[in-house]
Amino acid sequence: MSTLLCLAGIALSVIALFGLGVPAYILCPVAFVLSAIGGLARGRLSLAMAGMVLSAFVFAITSDGMTALLTSLDVNPRNFFRAYDGLSGLIGALLILGLTLLMARRHAPQGFETMLGASDDIDRVVNGVGKLASWLFVPMMIVIFYDVSQRKLLDFDNSIIDSPFYFDSTKLQELEWHLHATLFLLCLGFGYRYDAHVRIELVRDRLRQRARVWMELLGILFFLLTYCYLTVEFGWVFASKSYQIGEVSAAQTGLSHRWVIKGMLPVGFALLFAAGVSAAFRCVVYLFGPTYLNERSGDYAGTHHADLPKDVATNGPITD
Repeated sequence: MSTLLCLAGIALSVIALFGLGVPAYILCPVAFVLSAIGGLARGRLSLAMAGMVLSAFVFAITSDGMTALLTSLDVNPRNFFRAYDGLSGLIGALLILGLTLLMARRHAPQGFETMLGASDDIDRVVNGVGKLASWLFVPMMIVIFYDVSQRKLLDFDNSIIDSPFYFDSTKLQELEWHLHATLFLLCLGFGYRYDAHVRIELVRDRLRQRARVWMELLGILFFLLTYCYLTVEFGWVFASKSYQIGEVSAAQTGLSHRWVIKGMLPVGFALLFAAGVSAAFRCVVYLFGPTYLNERSGDYAGTHHADLPKDVATNGPITD
């Protein structure tokens, strides 16, 4: 029953996002409360978090959400967001964080195992999307090969332009970067959870294991999640305005429906946000949980030099 409440909260948030009748300033608070109740009733932590975050985000960005509520209270939304956008986002984040920690405590004495389970759930989604998106390499390579081959053929025979096999080079080139951008954005979270991004390790690898995990956790909370939140918020506005005006390519023979590729920006960074939450859970478990969970949660305790001896790469030059 508790898990069903979380799923209901997610469903109401999606309905509010697409504006299917009931205003978001009604649906989103109801969705938030249902998700919170479901989580506190020992429902699946990952679903409860997803419901709370999604409902809060939809409430913040939709025109019939927080904007409509402020208007009904005779408050100018533009002035309010200009003055209190950061503060309101911080309050919302702290509320969700507090409720999440309270939900984890409700699962005591398996609270830390519950956090690892939520991390695993998030990883399944993020990694699944990343692996699925990796297949975009295939159509991207085909399009690039065809575009280059077609231009070479035109040097020998212009009659190909009148054949059904000819495609405008502008469309092909735009399709190439559309596929590349989608592939890159949808794999951001996947790359982070597999620790495949670039790190500056001159200082980090000389720290103790717990210090490395503390550095990772603080970086997630103060930089990664904050940046992802802002990118998703402004990216959604960016894509929705493109959809409203029916934006097309600036090139006369380019592709239409420009909002599709712009919509990948908030989607990709939302996945990266989820990957950051998953990594934060593992850092918290490593730092504050029982030692027998260190092996499962110590993703960010080791070093990252592939050419070092195995024991040094795992434990670092200085160990606890």
